Amino acid sequence: MTGLDAFVGSWQEQSKEGFDEMASALGLPADKVELYKAAKTAISYGKDGDGWVINVGLVGVPGGREFKFHVGQPYDSADIDGSPMKSLVNVDNGKLVEQHTNQSLGAEMNIERWIEDGQMHVKTSCSGLSMLSKYAKV
Repeated sequence: MTGLDAFVGSWQEQSKEGFDEMASALGLPADKVELYKAAKTAISYGKDGDGWVINVGLVGVPGGREFKFHVGQPYDSADIDGSPMKSLVNVDNGKLVEQHTNQSLGAEMNIERWIEDGQMHVKTSCSGLSMLSKYAKV
């Protein structure tokens, strides 16, 4: 498989390193930090005509979000606490390379996703800090 095809399907977060520092960089309120730290993110990717659809939520918590996008074209999304973002997804050597800008704070977040040994690895960078998460296909 090439490009996004390797990402198609449902994924559940198994581990995350560097979350506390990243939560601080994102300005998450203290009450949300503990919630998100304990929570596991669920993500699914699928085709939508000539574009893509991503569903993002927390395992066991109703009300996830769905975003539709085309590679290389900006789209509207939201961060973990629902704040509006402008986002852009590109593909580079089998990796998803995402740029997100929080519209309220002007904060920029960069995410790289890649598949390695059957797991999706996700490196999130913001304000000079990084977090690494690993997901298993479910």
